[in-house]
Amino acid sequence: MVDVSAWNTRGVSTSGPTQADGRQRRRGQALVDAILDAAHAELAENGWEGFTVDGVSVRSGAAKSVIYRRWRSRVDLAVGVLQRANLAAPHTLGAGGGLRTDLVDFLTGMAAFLRSPFGAAVRGIERDGDAANRFSIFEGEAHVAAVQKIVDRAIAAGELGGQPSALALNLGHSLVMTDFLHVHEPPSDDAIVELVDTVWIPALRQSERHT
Repeated sequence: MVDVSAWNTRGVSTSGPTQADGRQRRRGQALVDAILDAAHAELAENGWEGFTVDGVSVRSGAAKSVIYRRWRSRVDLAVGVLQRANLAAPHTLGAGGGLRTDLVDFLTGMAAFLRSPFGAAVRGIERDGDAANRFSIFEGEAHVAAVQKIVDRAIAAGELGGQPSALALNLGHSLVMTDFLHVHEPPSDDAIVELVDTVWIPALRQSERHT
């Protein structure tokens, strides 16, 4: 699952040609990465309420006009940070401890992320963004692939008899996200174990497609 410690801001390189005012002359992906690095650090240090485009501009050395050219608002910028981190975060599931253990570990990692300053950013995006920004970063391709890897391993080990439905695959992290958005806290460790035992695994087994 998401390893919050792996979300290290890479920092902006100071090498290369610079402009007269001392700012680095960056273009294309290098500029995008520098801005997202700065936005990541701003969220980590200041949380959602203290997250501003002004702060990102100062930290990155990029003019606000340059930032607004790509991201319309701080909400759009925060979405970019979370989406990039979601894709980059390692989904190292180890050798596998069995279906139940892997699913519990997956959701425990998700809950740890939601308790970090970035969890407040997720809520802020949901609250302050428009409909286009209302999304769950845990329903993206990377996380679906992580759950699929757990399921494939369980099928190979004989713990599941076939491929579950897409709805069942997404059920666990969707319930954690729903709980988080409603009560502003992810489920406790005990609640995660209960969710896996009484809801997620039964749903996966009930929806198996035997081939």
